[in-house]
Amino acid sequence: MQAPEAAAPAAGPLAGLKVIDLGSVFAGPLVGTLMADMGADVIKVEPPRGDDVRRLGAGKHGVSLWWKLVARNKRLLAVDLTRPAGAEVIARLTDSMDVLVENFRPGRLAEWGLGYAALAERNPRLIMLHISGYGQTGPYRDRPGFGTLAEAFAGLVHLNGDPDGPPMLPSVPIADNMAALHGVIAVLAALQERSRSGRGQEIELDLVESVLGLMGQAVVAYDQLGEIAQRRGNRSKISVPRNAYPTRDGRWVVLSSTTDSVAQRLFRAIGRPDLADDPTLATNQLRARRADEIDRIVGEWVARHTQTEALAVLQAAEAAAGPINDVSQFADDPHVQARGTLVTLPDEAGRPVRMPGPVARFARTPSVMRFAGNAHVGADSVAVLRAHGFDEDEIARLAAEGTIVAAAD
Repeated sequence: MQAPEAAAPAAGPLAGLKVIDLGSVFAGPLVGTLMADMGADVIKVEPPRGDDVRRLGAGKHGVSLWWKLVARNKRLLAVDLTRPAGAEVIARLTDSMDVLVENFRPGRLAEWGLGYAALAERNPRLIMLHISGYGQTGPYRDRPGFGTLAEAFAGLVHLNGDPDGPPMLPSVPIADNMAALHGVIAVLAALQERSRSGRGQEIELDLVESVLGLMGQAVVAYDQLGEIAQRRGNRSKISVPRNAYPTRDGRWVVLSSTTDSVAQRLFRAIGRPDLADDPTLATNQLRARRADEIDRIVGEWVARHTQTEALAVLQAAEAAAGPINDVSQFADDPHVQARGTLVTLPDEAGRPVRMPGPVARFARTPSVMRFAGNAHVGADSVAVLRAHGFDEDEIARLAAEGTIVAAAD
């Protein structure tokens, strides 16, 4: 039941690093995914019923496509942590682990005897990353922590949408992805510190504060100026023109003029050198006073052209312009194809699955993505336990009593 190449050694800058992933939906598992992409040996632990991600969203061949994405490059171990025998399995595994990642409610692991103090006594070099909705402390620590709630609580949702419309929830899991990025950075920093001290440590982060990192300017403006940031649609207060404009063929072009020179090039490109030379439009602050007028002028010019025509003119003038792609347009784009941005991985049956490849490209130790998330719960349970000193009788007993699920070899 193992995925193709599952037994082959991983490549990448984190090759040799051992990580145990106890997370679920989505921040915790994404930490393990990103580290596995860079070569870490990641053991994904899921309950005997299978991880909840397996039952989310669209699927194919009876498997959630989210699971194929999030569980890629991971070995799968199915264990019932609520049983003492299951908790002992994890404790024994962590004896040789570098990193443990979890995003249960605060205190849950300790209830099972898997708190950091207990595990660090066995393995002082262990680094444990806790991710929760609101943090390990504070009056909200025990609240359910989902990305949607964190995005709303931190203020991101308040800013998303049109000025005269309701706040809009993001259509992608921003909080979970931001927490995962912060989590990987924190783990790598702890590993660097461990190389000096020889000791592991606990790390905690939460979804709310991960989103807040995107909101820093709004916080400072409120503190210093008393301003409460409001929804602006596709416009920007600090960059004019900046908007999404429909084209003649029903597509869209996005423009940004963060610097004044870019705005001047844009005005000349659309045949309005008078705007480029107008001293009352020389800076973003000045242009913001006439944002409606500028948007109307730019929008009318874009609407007379197809997307291809508009982009040809604007990009030739080195204006900051680009297409608004749907996923099919992105996948078919020649730049995306030339870069190898999307990679095709085999699943456990050898079927191809295309997904985003590693973002960071290492010149000397490139990452190698090897296989998509395996459809079979406990696909690698036997192999993982054998490799960590469990004998055949122990494995058989754990499987017979339901502590683990071991898919057939």
